[in-house]
Amino acid sequence: MKLDDLIDKYFLEDNEQEKIRLFQDVKNNLGYDDLNAEYFLALAFKYKNAIQEKKQVLIYQDELSETMMTNASIAWPTAILDESMLKYLPHTSYRDIQAKYEGKKCEEVVLWIKKMQAGTGSSIERRRYLSHLFKKEFGQVVIGAKGTDLFVEIKPDVMVSIVELQLLQAIHLAESKVFAGVILQDIVSKETERSLDEIWQKKSALYGGRSYLDIIHNTEGLGVVEKIFQHMIPTIDEDGGFSFNRMAPAGHGLFGVEALKAAIVPKHRPDITNKILISSIGNGEDLGSSPDAAMVAWMSNENIPIAMVTTTKTKIDLKGGQISLLKEDDKYYATIIEKAQAEQSNQLELFYELGLRENDKEAFFNTNMVLINYNVLIPIIENFVFEIGLKDFFKEITPDLIVNGKKQLDPDGIERKYFQIEGALGSVILNLDKLHRKKYQKPLVHFLNVETEYRDRFFSPIKNSFDFMMQFYSDRFYLDKETFKLISQKEDQIPMVDLQDDHYKDVYNTLSDFSCVSIMELEKLEVEGKVNFSHLTLKGQIKVVNHSGKYFDLTAYLKANQSKLLLENVDVLIDVNGKCQIRPIPSSVRTH
Repeated sequence: MKLDDLIDKYFLEDNEQEKIRLFQDVKNNLGYDDLNAEYFLALAFKYKNAIQEKKQVLIYQDELSETMMTNASIAWPTAILDESMLKYLPHTSYRDIQAKYEGKKCEEVVLWIKKMQAGTGSSIERRRYLSHLFKKEFGQVVIGAKGTDLFVEIKPDVMVSIVELQLLQAIHLAESKVFAGVILQDIVSKETERSLDEIWQKKSALYGGRSYLDIIHNTEGLGVVEKIFQHMIPTIDEDGGFSFNRMAPAGHGLFGVEALKAAIVPKHRPDITNKILISSIGNGEDLGSSPDAAMVAWMSNENIPIAMVTTTKTKIDLKGGQISLLKEDDKYYATIIEKAQAEQSNQLELFYELGLRENDKEAFFNTNMVLINYNVLIPIIENFVFEIGLKDFFKEITPDLIVNGKKQLDPDGIERKYFQIEGALGSVILNLDKLHRKKYQKPLVHFLNVETEYRDRFFSPIKNSFDFMMQFYSDRFYLDKETFKLISQKEDQIPMVDLQDDHYKDVYNTLSDFSCVSIMELEKLEVEGKVNFSHLTLKGQIKVVNHSGKYFDLTAYLKANQSKLLLENVDVLIDVNGKCQIRPIPSSVRTH
């Protein structure tokens, strides 16, 4: 039976026993476990039943007409949220909870840390980098997760990956007795599973050559549970049917569904007794994507069931999602307004400006870190399931559908378009919040906003090769060799950097071209073309345009033409003949 026919039959079947049998057929057809099969069917149901178009979402503006407001859902991002509406969006400042809970241990809490390691991070090319680092032939390099493929020297000739640093963080936490226990769990895919497994078996130079798995098994208060596996799912072909010709990940919404399922099914969560279980879900390559003791103490002492961690939007966050209130049918719901929605409503410029204008409040930028207090959440979820049933509960929390069209050249030589269906972690959590608001007329999810001066402690994602260079190979950050945390050398926001040539997607190129660079005082850097900046000090705002079509060694040029290896508030133009001109950028035209 074709997959589409099997899915349709499953959705139409009323007999519970037959439905269970059909579910097993779907699982066998796809080779999935229960979690992935349930998630795929939930997305498929949303896709096949997406008949009614949702209302257009408009960001609130004074000039919106009554007709526009009647025919659309109106959103108020936190930057423009009226004081009277704050009760609909429970939020807490990290600065406040740090003042209240800093230095307090959480001896009654077991912290369950989950890292999302299922993606390979195609925006960062690292084969050449790994080939040079480990003296391997280029073709022998196998790509895993970003966190397993990016390395830092922590002592002479000792290189460790970012995932290893996260393990060392956990070991330090356990040894310092901050919590009653620390439990680790990996979230992997077919592409990344092997690289994570190799890390667990790797012998640590810091612990006498013992494997990380052995260290964790023999460290009091530290444990590890079975990994969560994310499968690729079929995509939609041009005829609207499911196709195995292109398989794609279904987004991190799966991890949100799994986290809420753990509140219902005990085997999905660690077996602990007489303790408080608080879980965190965070980005796999981000050293800061775990809560500190102050956050955990706040969750525990104030009985917070779920918190989404946000950070105050800065100029480098123009394109990211913003926490907002959405008004539908005279009710307020929490949501995340994305760039795509602003484009559809012709409000992209407003979306970019929110939170950066003089009279705006803080715009809450979504970090993708979620904290869950299971001791508080379990009875809430159990009550939902009792009242509406397990099937309807999971239907309600299934993430809103994201459909991404991708073209590919098929083996028969014909280019076709396929549509990937996926969902986001934040959407799962906010759909649960929406369900709670509908039933009990009050919010469930809290928002913990981390101010700019604390941002790097909890949100340092590596989106591109420059981020990696900046965090581990520049003077902007340093790695604390005791806690294995990334420490910012400066409280100001990190520089805005736009490297427009694909040359800089390669980690090897970026580390070479920015070797020994100083960016402590850098505010903004725009680069077109291939340019070497090694050993330079970059300050203020700099724009470099290389029209020569060739690699230009700016360091060598400055050595030959001026005494200081310094660029500060300048435009650099390299013409088609390779002639270089450097001109100051007047203060009046710099961005502030």
